[in-house]
Amino acid sequence: MVRWVWAVSLCLPLLLTGCVEVEIKVGSRGKITQTFTATVSQRAADVLKAASQNYLGRDWQVTLERKSEKMNIVRVWKSYRPSPEIKPMPGIVVEFRRRSMWFRATYELRVRYEPSELLQTKDEQAVASNRKVSVRIFMPGRILPEQSTVASVDGNMGEITIDPLNRTEVHIVAVGIIWWRVGVLLVVLAFLIWLVAPYLPRIVERFRRPTVKVVQR
Repeated sequence: MVRWVWAVSLCLPLLLTGCVEVEIKVGSRGKITQTFTATVSQRAADVLKAASQNYLGRDWQVTLERKSEKMNIVRVWKSYRPSPEIKPMPGIVVEFRRRSMWFRATYELRVRYEPSELLQTKDEQAVASNRKVSVRIFMPGRILPEQSTVASVDGNMGEITIDPLNRTEVHIVAVGIIWWRVGVLLVVLAFLIWLVAPYLPRIVERFRRPTVKVVQR
């Protein structure tokens, strides 16, 4: 039992100290997929695969992919829907809101990180010290840099670097087009044009101004 607890304490700081890629993808309907991707040795991969679910929760999915003879890729991921907020793992609270106006939607994501809930022992805090974690967040629309607290923005992708030992709050605002509504509008317009098309010559003829011809003798 002690050995298992030690394995959990060792592996989870790996998820927070830059040894993995952290990615958060947000869908237009509020579905969020959070993924940790680590490239580690075969031995570490087996331990990490077993420990991650016991630490994060059984609802997290784990997949193993062989990269080479000595290295494996471990992906730990989970999909969830905040309503309006959810706690997908210890120390993380995610909040999502969407506001729709005709053919445009505004998406707002807020992520709060509390290190005291995740790094509870001095050993975990020591491993996480002096490290930085890069987190990439993909929104369903174009991110507004002036209203977001991310270091860099590239279209719908924002990136931020955090310190695992410091409390952090990330706020992102994005705007996007509601394409299915645009499609419905175009279909309705096309249908109306198809109905009116046979009567267009008569309508044009009725509104055409009469012309007067002057004949000189």
